[in-house]
Amino acid sequence: MLFHTSQKIRIHLDCDSFFASAEIVKNPALKGKLVCVGREIILACTYNCKALGVKTGTPIWEAERMLKGKWVFLSPSMEYYSELSYQIFGYLETKTIDIEVFSIDEAFCEVTGIPEYYGISLKNLLLRLQQEILTKFGIPVSIGCAETRLKAKMYSKINKPFGIYIGFDAEREKALFSSLPVGSIPFIGRRYQERLKYQAKSVRDFIQIGFWNLKRDIGKPATDLWLELRGVNMMSFKKDSPIQSSSRSRSFNHQINHDKDFLQTELHTHFESVFWEVMKKNFMVKKASLMLRTRDFQTLYFTISFPNHTNNRVEIYRGLCQLFERYFDENMWYRSVGVVLSEFRNYLPMQQNLFEFRPHTQEQYYQLGKTMEHINKKLGKHVLAFGTDWLGKKISSVPKEAKRIF
Repeated sequence: MLFHTSQKIRIHLDCDSFFASAEIVKNPALKGKLVCVGREIILACTYNCKALGVKTGTPIWEAERMLKGKWVFLSPSMEYYSELSYQIFGYLETKTIDIEVFSIDEAFCEVTGIPEYYGISLKNLLLRLQQEILTKFGIPVSIGCAETRLKAKMYSKINKPFGIYIGFDAEREKALFSSLPVGSIPFIGRRYQERLKYQAKSVRDFIQIGFWNLKRDIGKPATDLWLELRGVNMMSFKKDSPIQSSSRSRSFNHQINHDKDFLQTELHTHFESVFWEVMKKNFMVKKASLMLRTRDFQTLYFTISFPNHTNNRVEIYRGLCQLFERYFDENMWYRSVGVVLSEFRNYLPMQQNLFEFRPHTQEQYYQLGKTMEHINKKLGKHVLAFGTDWLGKKISSVPKEAKRIF
């Protein structure tokens, strides 16, 4: 079996503690303090917090105890983070080739031939990118560099924070792969680790498994990872086609539970994030889906279709809540919840029917949403937010400083 080893130079750029770093950019007085961003759990924290044992997923009460109350706790400002992310990756697009945005704080891109063009070394090019992003946007980033995306993503974590790792030395790679556990390979979760426990303890063990044995025992996703680790380009995160859906989800593997209130809060958090992203793109929605992932990794999707494309926040959220009420099983344990909005069309003002009474028109929802977005973007934080859901219950995830709109 013949595979062609990549001759590309790819990098993975990962923003360090992005949400917490973004809050420090917004308020420089926070620099050096113990800063945590989250709701019921920690979503991001500064590295001085991590040094004291706090990490992503730590419950708020536990983080407060670990930091002995000497911390600054902030609610996330997703629109602000999204805008900052957009600016950083927009800049990166002008300095590299073929950028592929992986998440709000991560991107892959190619730099083949760029050091030669500028007459500098590869390391100096990466140092320049790292320093310019810090100077222009205030965000520290770590960069991994290799011939494939998967390797680059692994390497960006090695020297965090604000580190650079270039992985083109075969002997150095061999030693590194022997020391790294198989769980450090991106996209290999606990289920795959369990199936591999008798065959691979380290990354090097994994790539020494026979290709066909791996395909038979686990499947094609694992063989794609195997090939990437051997220097063959198999993965791509391009978004060539028009956006057809937008989603948000989060795994709480260390908090697997069946707490209905916790899951509803997570649902609301993801809905608010994805809804405002869709509004920013002037889209209307035809379908909304609820995603629930069970303890045994079974993923369940439940979808509601609306009679017409809509940008009515209450209508969409009500549909998701109805799905949740219908399909939530208090006897089942969950490790993830998510929201998917799909079947978009561009917003068009609608002519109103004079014989149909509608207290809130499509146009009013659109204008309200754009006005809130403009105010929040201008002031740099969520000073406006919806404060009640369709059942009239208080939403715990609304920032304390927000003025509630009823």
